[in-house]
Amino acid sequence: MLSDIFVIAIFLTFLKHTKLFNPTYMKEKISTQHPKPLLSFLTFCFVLFVSVSFGQSSESLPAPVSQLTVNSNGDIYCEIHANDAASTLHHSMGKAKSGLMVNGSQKSASNSKKTATGATIFVDYYNADPNLPDEDFIIAATAFQSAVDTWASLLSSDVPIYVAAVFQPLVEGVLGSAGPTSIFANAPGLERNTWYGDALADKLTGEDLSPTTYDIVANFSTVFPNWYYGTDGNTPTGMYDFKSVVLHELGHGLGFFASLFVDNETGVGDYGFGIPNPVFPAIYDKLAYSSDGKSILKDNKYGNFTTELGDVLLSGPLTAKGPSTKSATQGKGAQVFTILDSNIFGEIPGLTDIWLPGSSYSHLDYVTYAGGPDGLMVPFLSTGVAFDTPGAIVLSIFDDMGWNGKVNREIQENPNDTTDDGDDPLAAAENVVALYPNPFTSSVNVTLLEGRSIKKAALTDASGYKYYIPKKSIDGKELAVLDLSGFSGKSGLYFLQITYNDGSSEVVKVYKQ
Repeated sequence: MLSDIFVIAIFLTFLKHTKLFNPTYMKEKISTQHPKPLLSFLTFCFVLFVSVSFGQSSESLPAPVSQLTVNSNGDIYCEIHANDAASTLHHSMGKAKSGLMVNGSQKSASNSKKTATGATIFVDYYNADPNLPDEDFIIAATAFQSAVDTWASLLSSDVPIYVAAVFQPLVEGVLGSAGPTSIFANAPGLERNTWYGDALADKLTGEDLSPTTYDIVANFSTVFPNWYYGTDGNTPTGMYDFKSVVLHELGHGLGFFASLFVDNETGVGDYGFGIPNPVFPAIYDKLAYSSDGKSILKDNKYGNFTTELGDVLLSGPLTAKGPSTKSATQGKGAQVFTILDSNIFGEIPGLTDIWLPGSSYSHLDYVTYAGGPDGLMVPFLSTGVAFDTPGAIVLSIFDDMGWNGKVNREIQENPNDTTDDGDDPLAAAENVVALYPNPFTSSVNVTLLEGRSIKKAALTDASGYKYYIPKKSIDGKELAVLDLSGFSGKSGLYFLQITYNDGSSEVVKVYKQ
């Protein structure tokens, strides 16, 4: 409605300035044509209408938040919170780049630093503790920045990432909280009906979807006595490595979070943020496979809000699978944390053999990875442990969510396309789950529905020229790699026709760089 009023107002303004509303003027100029201003106006209205209509189809919500506490074993315990008191408290600090509301007053940024590496990350540091000396604040900010620099060197994005780092007194037992400020779905460049955190959504769409707000807000306690702020990895016994904790929390802020959940009283499993409407999974959820190798969310196999889904989620470690993750794990997939098994940890009431909200699935498996090089994103961090990088498995998951491989969708316009598929290259595909990189250079990875495999494939350009991809250049089944190094076609739009082993086929749009 507002968009209609806006268009009408501009139309009236146009009429006024072009004098077309003046009857006298019209009589005097009745034989004079004005094609250029009219054409310009109609073009403008069309662009405006398309922009407003498309903008109304994209959606956003307050993002889930990671909160850190100390458990009974003395380990840092990480939980993801959404739509509860912890997330509300975190978001109450605000998100505007002009300054956060901290402890009842607005604080301006203390410092901003650009990291000129794979991704540009700006950080505003807030000292919201009047009892924290400037020299101690600088030491803490330096450790935080070290973690930022690490992530910036490992990611790829043309859109800057904006982070707020807040240091303030928190209640006893709470060490901090962090997360994206918003999640986005159905913006151009994102996989359909899927939630993405700010920074990843910006990267995939190629624009800042929320330009006046921070992408990530991190909040840490200044009264917790056991932080080790060194960046050398030599964390003393009894101290928690602050840089490692920041690396972990920024990982959640950059997209390592899930919506999968089990009600421990009823055994009902569900997924999706935006309940009751719209119920979309997070992009991280879509990597989930059950212990018997079945994709959890494809084809709604287990049903949302069902005990069948709950049983699968409680059956033991799940795996996260995607092309990069399978490559990093010799085809096995990454083991994802779900429950603390009493067969391993013994009976611990209220902790073992149940779904741990916020920890289950939003972390790597504790038993598999704790103490090793891929242990950064497990749900518990012990004293004296330090990590310098996220680890190869975590980075492979980031790849499969879209950070470094342009996974999922890329915005491309085809003026000759008369279908109603918009900018989604896979809009008409029923068997292709993901296709990347798109645009491609020398190869294309194709993720298919379970049980599908490619018999043959061909590329066709707009003129009808067809390039048949040699069979030896088609590697894999459900996770196929098409070697296109022998294809010498020009940059532009192509149609990839995929024929499956049962003889059926379908076409998807791809673009060559």
